Amino acid sequence: MKTTTILLALTSVTFAGSPEKPCRSGDLVMSREPIDAILNSPVRSRASDQQINRDNIASIFAGPKSGLPDDGFTTPVKFNTIKDFRPVDFITILGIPAISEKSPYTLFNPTPDSLLRDLSPDRPDATESPITVDAGRFALEMSLFDFRRDRGVESTTWGALNFKAGLNHNTDLQTVFNLYDGTEGGPDGFGDVTLRLKHNLWGNDGGSTALALMPWIKIPTGELSNEEWEGGLIIPFAIELNNTLGLGLMAEIDYLHNGTHHEFEFLHTAVLGFSLTEKTGAYAEYIGIWKEDSYEAYLAGGMNYAVNEHLILDFGVQSGLNSHAEDFGIFTGFTKRF
Repeated sequence: MKTTTILLALTSVTFAGSPEKPCRSGDLVMSREPIDAILNSPVRSRASDQQINRDNIASIFAGPKSGLPDDGFTTPVKFNTIKDFRPVDFITILGIPAISEKSPYTLFNPTPDSLLRDLSPDRPDATESPITVDAGRFALEMSLFDFRRDRGVESTTWGALNFKAGLNHNTDLQTVFNLYDGTEGGPDGFGDVTLRLKHNLWGNDGGSTALALMPWIKIPTGELSNEEWEGGLIIPFAIELNNTLGLGLMAEIDYLHNGTHHEFEFLHTAVLGFSLTEKTGAYAEYIGIWKEDSYEAYLAGGMNYAVNEHLILDFGVQSGLNSHAEDFGIFTGFTKRF
């Protein structure tokens, strides 16, 4: 009889917030209605268009605040079941990388269009992007025309290509070469081939910052080759300052041949990117190059225009700031994703 009384008493207790008696833990108050709204509200499958409100998620992590009304969360977080909950949504709040829902895709299992990240080219500025090409997708970056003048000597590059292939969610392979290089009064022809491997450490699909590592190696294959192997490591970093302004920083250490011997060079850049309209952007950039016996300083700027989500047109100019730097450069090109 005592056992039956205890069971009846337990079954009469209101748990998890029934309409009659909300459950309290400290001053956290949760009623049934918001929980029902959470469980029954729809979730969109597209990663870039989810309905999850990040401010509400942050309020969950922060815990209860005294003074909140006793009606639960003011706005319910929207997901259907545990199966629909995506850890990637917490990356920007905690600053900790999470396993992405896109990680199963590879070079031979391409990322579907609905999950593609925004196109983030490495051109026209000298600062590389830390964002990679999606797994199984390809991109072509091409400088149609690149003109340089230094101490009265002019040089031109036609068709500077960077072909990218997404190997997995966080890594792409890049093949870089110039179809034609020509210098006034000097040789012309096909340039060497450079291979680059970009690996994103965080920020590929969310967050206010992103970082990548990009080792590269130059293979002496071109008609204008110095017949020397060269290589280096590029470290690009990006931070979103607000909805229309971003900052890019890059450090690069290279092992190059100067005509007589190999030497280390250190390149560093800083670029501010501005969103002018929904499809148009501009940038201003500082570029510095330390060599064994000199330092080159440049100021650059340019614009780009997004024709659609897979095609971006661009142009830029560059001016030397000291006697060691090239005097002037102008270039234009595009980025196309497939």
